[in-house]
Amino acid sequence: MWPQTAACLLLVTLTGISDVAAVTIYTGGNVEARNGTEQRFKCTFKSTSPISRRTTVAWQFRPLETGNEESVFYYHEEPFPASKGRFKGRVGWSGDIWRQDASITITELQFTDNGTFVCTVKNPPDVDGASGEIKLSVVHKVTYSEMLILGIVIGGATALVVLIVVIVVIVQLLRKRRIHEDEEEHDMETEYETRNGTELEKLNSEAVNLTEAAESAGVS
Repeated sequence: MWPQTAACLLLVTLTGISDVAAVTIYTGGNVEARNGTEQRFKCTFKSTSPISRRTTVAWQFRPLETGNEESVFYYHEEPFPASKGRFKGRVGWSGDIWRQDASITITELQFTDNGTFVCTVKNPPDVDGASGEIKLSVVHKVTYSEMLILGIVIGGATALVVLIVVIVVIVQLLRKRRIHEDEEEHDMETEYETRNGTELEKLNSEAVNLTEAAESAGVS
């Protein structure tokens, strides 16, 4: 009897474990932001269970210097920003639970905000899984890598060269078009003068013929 009971308990236990799934968290990675600006902390998730009103989101903050972990934000059916501490009045909800987005936005960033932000989502029965982390570095101004600066310089120089070539080509085309138009106009003038000269000679010839015919008739 005991072996059968133990087997049943083991089966129930294994069944319960298999039904527990984990929530997968995706964050935007490390963030560098300028002092006094605002920053959106991206956190999305995937769950094998449908999103419901039981879904919760929790954001925590671990300061860079030694100190206790602080609560930044909590969501359960509606957003609950921090009511005290360094983030009071500076945290806003910018996610959408139904689209599996648990992002928040923090305004007026300060150097004391340097640290790690931790995003945790629970969607019962999916309540297990690793949290997502975002390391924030607040700086006086955003730094750019030397490669990026070099790329900008090369890109600007290339664009300038291309612009100069385009301008030269356009000028050449306009010049050729003007020359072609001048030649056509000259040809038309020449043709007009030639045609008028021919017609004038014809009229003079006809006049001479008429004169000669009149003189001949008078003599007769």
